[in-house]
Amino acid sequence: MKIKLSLCLAMLSAFTVSAHDVDPSQFEGQPYEVVKSQLLVNGWQTIPKLQGELSFSEAYPEITCGSGSMAICSVGFQKQQHSIAFVVQSIDEQIIVLEEY
Repeated sequence: MKIKLSLCLAMLSAFTVSAHDVDPSQFEGQPYEVVKSQLLVNGWQTIPKLQGELSFSEAYPEITCGSGSMAICSVGFQKQQHSIAFVVQSIDEQIIVLEEY
């Protein structure tokens, strides 16, 4: 039991971020739900879509996608005056964070 608790705490601390020391590369390749959850727990908020932007889905209104053959889907977060944005992609029915935008 102690080993499991220690392992869980170590995993959570690996994802702990603050507004001043975010390393976006730690999220690359991670499922979007994991990244979103970790950021929200640490006080970040999703940036709402702008008028006229198309949401990825009703389940993820904060993820917006462009149109055309070279369009990308992205999502932004902010904490105080800091912000970060990621390019995301649906792969095998799971949304994955590809890179910082």
